[in-house]
Amino acid sequence: MELKKRYLIIGAGWSGATIANQLNANGNYVKVIEKENYVGGHSSSFLYKDVTWEPFGAHIFHTSNEKVAKFVMKYGMIRPYEHKVLIKVSPDYTDELLSWPPQIDELKKLNNWKKIKKDLDKLEPKPSGENFEDYIISMMGPTLYEMFIQGYSIKQWGDNLKELSSNFAPKRVELRNDGYKRLFRDTYEFFHPEGATPIIKNVLGQVDLELRNQINIENIDDEFKNFDHLILTCPLDSFLKKDILKWRGIELEPHYFSELGLDEKVTENYVINYADLDVPYTRTVETKHATGQMVNASVVAYEYPGSDDKHYPYPTVDKFYEKENEKLKDTISKNFNNRVSFSGRLSNYSYINQDQAIEQAFNTFENLINA
Repeated sequence: MELKKRYLIIGAGWSGATIANQLNANGNYVKVIEKENYVGGHSSSFLYKDVTWEPFGAHIFHTSNEKVAKFVMKYGMIRPYEHKVLIKVSPDYTDELLSWPPQIDELKKLNNWKKIKKDLDKLEPKPSGENFEDYIISMMGPTLYEMFIQGYSIKQWGDNLKELSSNFAPKRVELRNDGYKRLFRDTYEFFHPEGATPIIKNVLGQVDLELRNQINIENIDDEFKNFDHLILTCPLDSFLKKDILKWRGIELEPHYFSELGLDEKVTENYVINYADLDVPYTRTVETKHATGQMVNASVVAYEYPGSDDKHYPYPTVDKFYEKENEKLKDTISKNFNNRVSFSGRLSNYSYINQDQAIEQAFNTFENLINA
């Protein structure tokens, strides 16, 4: 097959790997450069001693997009999984672990149910509000907001929740009265026994891959001179070496437990959220619940917010940082005579899931080959 064009991709997460896969299959030469010594980005999974764990938090693959589902299944993401989350609220309310999202039937058993019910009776039929706090209170009332949302969100996002946009809230927060206790309602839901990393490696296949090389505006010329088009899946402020955008980072602290039964776990659930501000971490993640791994040990990772890493964009009510990111795109596009594309969560400064990152990659690929 005659090579068509030469593409340089920065970043080997889901988006970069998927675009590389599609372009390579279409007869193009592709090179992927990744700053870390591993692929997978925020979805990465590793062995801690002999136990699979996820250093950037729980990543369950779920989608209702059949094209995306068939794509990941082709590369080994085939093991069905049903993800449930539990939450620990302040002991002032209960010592029991509750379902997340909150379930009305469980709430009826709490001592403060009458107060909760009074709040719920006052709610409008549809939630409203431009900022995160107002929207959630309009969804579930002030009592449940204080119990389930406020402390966790302050730990995760900072103490000005009225600055935070409500645009991602409908996809992340619910109040349920249907008994459905799985977190996701998508048609397809998977968890590979070794996590996402081996699947992303399979997606990359034999594409030319260079690790441990951090590319930015100051050193890219030598790399790009032999390519026709650049694709960025990295944070654009980092690429331009400018501190412009606001990000929220997390750090997971792994604790290794040995001398367990082959299928024994330490915690009650794969993911347990901690809503109380008095608890410094936001959640625990014990990936052994999801992998089904048979090993005489486990790892419980405690997730702490506030690291300097660029994991999550910070969506404001006025979309300030989203607008700043568009300005960065314009600057980069002019610098490369429009021979550049942007794909994925980081470069588009968007709060999206794994399947959405793949969807963006498919769209980027289609735009490139139809240009």
